[in-house]
Amino acid sequence: MTHPGLDGGPIQLGHNAGVGCGRPERFIEAVYDAGAAAYDHYWAPALHRHARALVDALPAGHRRTVLDVGGGVGTLAPALRATAGPGGLVVLLDRSRGMLRRAPGDMPRLQADVARLPIADQAADVVVLAFVLFLLTDARGAVTEAARVLRSGGWLLAATWGRQQGAGADDVVRDELDRAGAPPFPELPRSDELTDSPARMTVLLEACGLTHVRTEMRSLDARFDPASVLAMRTGSGALGWRYTRLDDPGRDAVRRRTARHLAALPSDAFLDRSEVLLTWARGP
Repeated sequence: MTHPGLDGGPIQLGHNAGVGCGRPERFIEAVYDAGAAAYDHYWAPALHRHARALVDALPAGHRRTVLDVGGGVGTLAPALRATAGPGGLVVLLDRSRGMLRRAPGDMPRLQADVARLPIADQAADVVVLAFVLFLLTDARGAVTEAARVLRSGGWLLAATWGRQQGAGADDVVRDELDRAGAPPFPELPRSDELTDSPARMTVLLEACGLTHVRTEMRSLDARFDPASVLAMRTGSGALGWRYTRLDDPGRDAVRRRTARHLAALPSDAFLDRSEVLLTWARGP
């Protein structure tokens, strides 16, 4: 069976076709839909070199089928096409249609849930989960699905967060939202405690049948400036969701006060040193 995706790229489908319907997942989907433009412009470039390191570590291949699960705006597309090699296929899957619409137009795309991949068993040579697992209510289920669609000896690549500290400038945005009475971001069930250290990630992947697990912890080391922090944090993510819940006068006041405070911060306040955990594993 084939499916045209959003723009005509064929892909073999198996059971579980369709987008999942869990309430937390729907909420996160809506948050990413709303913040897709700011994410694409500001946050995706900060994550790219770490996700790219996952792909660059693979040996050269040809005619590979590569699934970029939760691939968002398709930042990894050029690197994944290179690793797919001549005659290969790269398919981008994400819950968020807003994110998918910003991906390269010639890339096969499919709106799908990471926990219910509409892909046949053992259909992929490489499955990428870049900055996805920390968002999920069931990371174990997602890894189990990735292992299901991965061919024996294929590669699972994952990037996720270790210790997240963010840039100090983020606190200014948060404080101004609090001052303006913006509602708190909802507490959502998550399973990131299964994936936030090399030891935990290894245990999870091996429990799902994956082998030859290798991990590397590194620092995000992403530097921003006052304008990018203001645009990124009010335009995407949890802080962006809070910002959009204010009325127009409230949003205007937050922007004015935040811009003034950000301009007075030292440069180190705009450096995000959160831990990034990279993981490579082989299919069962």
